[in-house]
Amino acid sequence: MNTWSHLFNSRRWILKFVLLWTICIVGLKLFSAFLIWNESRPGYIFHDVILESFSAIDLSFAIALLTNIPIFGGILLMFRNPSDTVLMLCAVTFMCAVRSATLFLVPLEPPSTLIPLDDSFLIHAFYGGTSLKRDLFFSGHTANLILAGLIQNNKKIRNLIYVCALAVGLMVILQHVHYVIDVLAAPFFAVLVHRISRFFSAKYFEGFSEGVA
Repeated sequence: MNTWSHLFNSRRWILKFVLLWTICIVGLKLFSAFLIWNESRPGYIFHDVILESFSAIDLSFAIALLTNIPIFGGILLMFRNPSDTVLMLCAVTFMCAVRSATLFLVPLEPPSTLIPLDDSFLIHAFYGGTSLKRDLFFSGHTANLILAGLIQNNKKIRNLIYVCALAVGLMVILQHVHYVIDVLAAPFFAVLVHRISRFFSAKYFEGFSEGVA
């Protein structure tokens, strides 16, 4: 059975579970360090004709609210059973890896009209106390929300998170925090990470849903 009581009755699965948590936490720490290091890298200048057609608007509060509440609320819901938790941990880990790869391979200069995103939680938890400007391709805010929706089992919650993703994707463009291409690419990478995470959690951790041995 896919229950916590079954999980904690097996030393083997406890060790696997602790290992996955460790990998996820280390991955988050490394990703945070990478983001801070990435701020000092030069990037390619990208001319976005859409951003150049209007002035930036500061929507920091709304972006932070519509990003953090759905994502962290969704994460809490994933602790209902071991298989959902494993999927969530895999998703977080692989998203960090994929974003690190794309940011490294596609370094961009930030939009000259960018209004720094003021999100106190992310700034102090992941960004070393500073507001990032170069975590551009692809939009983490948009991709993380889409991914948070994809891993949800409840259709109403999933659709609500998708609405937040659409709103946040639009707002980071309006604030010139991201180029349009950053936001348009986000769904593709979110789906990619979701599929990888589904495959990995189903194959490597399939015992969580089948009982323990």
